[in-house]
Amino acid sequence: MERYKISVQLREDTGKGVARRLRREGYIPGVIYGKTRDSQSLIVNPVDVVDKINKNAIIDLQIEGNDENEETVMIKDYQRDVIKEKIIHVDFQQISMDEKIGVTVSVNLVGDSIGVKDGGVLQQLMRGIDIEALPIEIPDAINVDISELDVGDSLQVGDLDIPENVDIVSSLEDVVVTIVTPSEEIEEEEEELEEEFVEPEVIGEEGEEVEEDVEEGEEREEREE
Repeated sequence: MERYKISVQLREDTGKGVARRLRREGYIPGVIYGKTRDSQSLIVNPVDVVDKINKNAIIDLQIEGNDENEETVMIKDYQRDVIKEKIIHVDFQQISMDEKIGVTVSVNLVGDSIGVKDGGVLQQLMRGIDIEALPIEIPDAINVDISELDVGDSLQVGDLDIPENVDIVSSLEDVVVTIVTPSEEIEEEEEELEEEFVEPEVIGEEGEEVEEDVEEGEEREEREE
């Protein structure tokens, strides 16, 4: 488990206008919360978090002006601009190193399936597994060996080699990966196309900001004011 140290600033003013101004200045709004502390609004440098967003990294967070109190946190949630894909809000959750925490760990497929070599098609149905573990024991990823999978074979969550002291939250019966025949894949794709209906997205004028009221982090801040 990787561990980092970053500094943030305490943010006294909140609201949509403040958030827009921070982003224009190159920063992003954030919030920290936990079971043993009140929520606080933060100013975060995106450079400090962009490479940690998709990791279950432990972060020693230093709030400027509070040099004697470094807090241990993890990134619990974040939002991106749906158009520019930039990070626009980040949530830090205070954690205890001796209490288990729930996270999602990515699934990495390892090896070359014998079924794929014989013409089968690999379908990965789960790319993450929900677990609970002590922060220091959270694995970087769950490696799944697929080398022995033949056409028609599959692996469920319960079949995986999970590290000791890690509790699985996902259903043990959920299928992680399967090898199907090409015809089965085509049939499934056709069914999805028939059933899927996507509501057309309305895009505002060029340069228009993403509506702030869809950002959960800022909604939380406004409810607390």
